[in-house]
Amino acid sequence: MYESLLSASWLVRLVVVVVPVVPTVFFLVHRSLAAGLDDRTNDNVMTAAIRFVGASFLFIGSFANVTAWQASAAANSHLKSELSSLAALTESILDYRQDATLEKARSAIVTYVETVRSEELASNPSDDKFASASTLTRTYRTKNAALGSTTIERDSAEQAALDIRSAVIAIEQADVVSERDINRMIDQVDDFQVARRDRVSIAWPMVSPVVMITLLVITFAVLALISLMPAGSSPRLKWLQATVSAVVVSAVWFSVLSTQDISIRNPVVRAPIDAFLNRYR
Repeated sequence: MYESLLSASWLVRLVVVVVPVVPTVFFLVHRSLAAGLDDRTNDNVMTAAIRFVGASFLFIGSFANVTAWQASAAANSHLKSELSSLAALTESILDYRQDATLEKARSAIVTYVETVRSEELASNPSDDKFASASTLTRTYRTKNAALGSTTIERDSAEQAALDIRSAVIAIEQADVVSERDINRMIDQVDDFQVARRDRVSIAWPMVSPVVMITLLVITFAVLALISLMPAGSSPRLKWLQATVSAVVVSAVWFSVLSTQDISIRNPVVRAPIDAFLNRYR
């Protein structure tokens, strides 16, 4: 349920956040007003309870938001590092007059980025998206090449990433670029693969389900306390208090859920990929 919600559109997340909050607040405030609790002698007790539970909500909510923001920022940073390394590699290839070997390498780079965009980042991370290393087709650099490869080729971002390395190895074997440049290309591929490993290794969901369950419990506690607190002689003020609280609670939840979206739907993720493809495709 939690992971499905993270992978849903922003509109679905907004509805899921708002729908439980509004009826809960409306029911509790209506009940409080109907009871006619005008006695304010216990205001100090209720105020202390609201402050304690409210502070707990703000702490857990802030912790969840910061955790999601840091992990999301790290994922985006690793993605940009991937694209930067691939851009540098592409420029190194384009420094030479293109032949079939160089063109194949450039095509492998573009194919990888397109695959990441259309498959890997089409939704948020999932374990079943990543191919096992045993299913990937690898090009060998040394004497092992004579052994051939009996593994199954997979149409995946992982295979596409390996195809880039294989294409650079083919450039080395074809001896179509200088030794200095091929060494630089290999270093750029290494940088790309490290950045990719860092990105796909980020824990997801970014905020632990335990933290989210704790936040959920505290959310209903703070809504109940605020909504049931005696209204005194001003029902209008009571409704204003409860409405503002519901808006704040919904905003915190929506922020925590939306910040964890690192799919292509997120403009921060989509922009560098589109910029790369527009330049090199």
